[in-house]
Amino acid sequence: MRQLLFILLVCFGYALEAQTNYEIVINTPDAYQGNLFFKKGGDHPRNVMIISPDGEELFVENWRMKGGDFKVNDNNHLTYFDRSTKAWFVMDSLGQEVDSVYCANGFEADNHDFIALEDGGYVLFAYDVQPYAMDTVVEDGDPNALIEGVILQELDADHNLIFEWSSWDHFHVTENQHLAPWTNDELNFIHTNSVDIDDDGHFIISNRNLDELTKIHRTTGEIIWRWGGTQNDFEFVNDYPFTHQHTLRCLGENKYLLYDNGNHSSDFTGVPNFSRAVEYELDLSAMTCTKTWEYVHPDSLFTPSIGSTQRLPNGNTLIDFGNLQGYDTGSVIVEVTPENEVVFQLEYDNGGNLYRAHKFDWYFYDHNTESVFENQSSQRKLVKVLNLLGQEVEITPNILQLHVFSDGTVEKQVTLSK
Repeated sequence: MRQLLFILLVCFGYALEAQTNYEIVINTPDAYQGNLFFKKGGDHPRNVMIISPDGEELFVENWRMKGGDFKVNDNNHLTYFDRSTKAWFVMDSLGQEVDSVYCANGFEADNHDFIALEDGGYVLFAYDVQPYAMDTVVEDGDPNALIEGVILQELDADHNLIFEWSSWDHFHVTENQHLAPWTNDELNFIHTNSVDIDDDGHFIISNRNLDELTKIHRTTGEIIWRWGGTQNDFEFVNDYPFTHQHTLRCLGENKYLLYDNGNHSSDFTGVPNFSRAVEYELDLSAMTCTKTWEYVHPDSLFTPSIGSTQRLPNGNTLIDFGNLQGYDTGSVIVEVTPENEVVFQLEYDNGGNLYRAHKFDWYFYDHNTESVFENQSSQRKLVKVLNLLGQEVEITPNILQLHVFSDGTVEKQVTLSK
């Protein structure tokens, strides 16, 4: 009886978790008409999802450990992280996994960010934790402290390593003043969480715990500049420094967009911490950074972790306030015009945290069919339809499904709604 009661309680608890949901509260014609991509974090089930411009759920599947940073990458393929194998997966528009990407030299890929290049290559990074005698650096330092490093790698289309950069050659743990006096036995002082390629071809990484963006020469590995944190090369002209930021994105012409979590914004503003999307322009002659745009939610939302921004093709900006547990809610996705008019807003219940959210004009495609019924011949009949878990289901428009025919063939197909 106790075992049965335990099972019932577990099942009931899971059913309650599964009720975590969202509501689209604003959706105007001025919103970018692309599909919305994300993986839900927090409570189970942690589905990967694609939502149409009119709010229809086009794709909802629980990939369990897979699906981190679910997005359409630079190679026009879906990419996502698998926590169980520490690999990035690449999926084509037919829903087929066409590649899996691992770090070279024995490192394990990190789940925060990944670039699938148009030429078939890849950019990814790994954390590199090593013991360090901190008693030789600071008084009362741990002689066996574990110090976090970061390894940035670029692979060619055949997964050959063509570039590797190590933070151990450039950063020092005492550059993170938040960890002073640096006597802990573990010092995760960098926490890289995004990578992008600037319009001159060089890498820029976001180092959350350093409050720093670092530009790295793509050939030599030398640091070109450091922006933010204690080693800042730039003067903030009309703004205060970002802190614990996420999702740096290069816009070209020395313009950059990022999600400023603002974990230490109160040190500069005198008001409680709040998060924002912010755009800057750098002057590399004067070594200044000028804020050219920002969006702060009217409720001054603060997300101590995760979050993202994306500049959309129509000029709008998509902002993911991804962790609002402090407000007893889940997350809020907002799309705003350049004038900060809200044209789309999705709100998740408590327990629904979103690491990132993106919009893309992309969906699965099957060139063999517009409708499964139009492709049936007199010699071959449709026997049944399965979802990707092998469960028998009804035909559902715009969802990738397995179609089983009378001749024994099985095809992945999408039945397009008319």
